[in-house]
Amino acid sequence: MRLVSLEDAKLHLHITDPARDAEVALELDHASALIFEYIGARADASWDETSAPDTVKAGTLRLLGHLYEHRGDDAALDTDNKIWEALSLLLMRARDPAVA
Repeated sequence: MRLVSLEDAKLHLHITDPARDAEVALELDHASALIFEYIGARADASWDETSAPDTVKAGTLRLLGHLYEHRGDDAALDTDNKIWEALSLLLMRARDPAVA
């Protein structure tokens, strides 16, 4: 289930060309799934592009931008770590507390 509309995703990525819709949709699906997984049990299965909390949408868009920019064909380990640090700060209130 997508946490952000395709239109909002394209706006975030500064894409106006409909020829890239399938590509953006695929990365949006990946970002949404990763955000659901990251939040864990506190994620509401009914969340979608109209009902997800704004912080969850913001996290999804940040991750989408990262996935769109770094498609696994570059050495993005440092940027991967940075995006998850940023998401951790953004989504900490929505996420299940970690067990130490």
